[in-house]
Amino acid sequence: MRRLLGLLVVSAAIAGLVPAAAPASHSNGQGPAKDFVTGTLKLPLPTPLGSYPGQVHTNASSDAAAGPGMPADGHFYMDIFDTPAGTVNLSGDIVCLSAVANEAWMRAVVVDSNTDLAPPGFGVLSKVVDNGESTDDLPDAAGSYLTPPPGPNLSCPSVPFAVEQATAGSTTVHDGV
Repeated sequence: MRRLLGLLVVSAAIAGLVPAAAPASHSNGQGPAKDFVTGTLKLPLPTPLGSYPGQVHTNASSDAAAGPGMPADGHFYMDIFDTPAGTVNLSGDIVCLSAVANEAWMRAVVVDSNTDLAPPGFGVLSKVVDNGESTDDLPDAAGSYLTPPPGPNLSCPSVPFAVEQATAGSTTVHDGV
């Protein structure tokens, strides 16, 4: 009986050391009281010369969960492969992020670029859709479009625009409500 009781105590102690599974981040009302997007997706990306395979990584957050999406903090990295100019590399700062349920809209400013088609200072408007992690869920999706420089009156418009399903990768959208 003592062995059984000892085994039970040791098992309970070990079980207490195992971290519990966290709820899905895109569950509204759970988690931090801020909007955020994090992840990497491979998907077709639009360019002025047509769509090409690409990869986008985003890590950003906004403390204005119920507001205009500013101030926002974070970065993006984008590689567009097989273009007539070779691989295009863009990176920059996220200046606005607004999440609603499992969708997020972001504005960014290009800081580093290897092409004159998207020079530093230009903007990027993006939408990301987190469709979950289940095998029955659709792949996550995103869309990004080059814009003129954002200017001093930034906005993070929750406007509808086309997104492409990812061919690989995952992203997490959290609505801080």
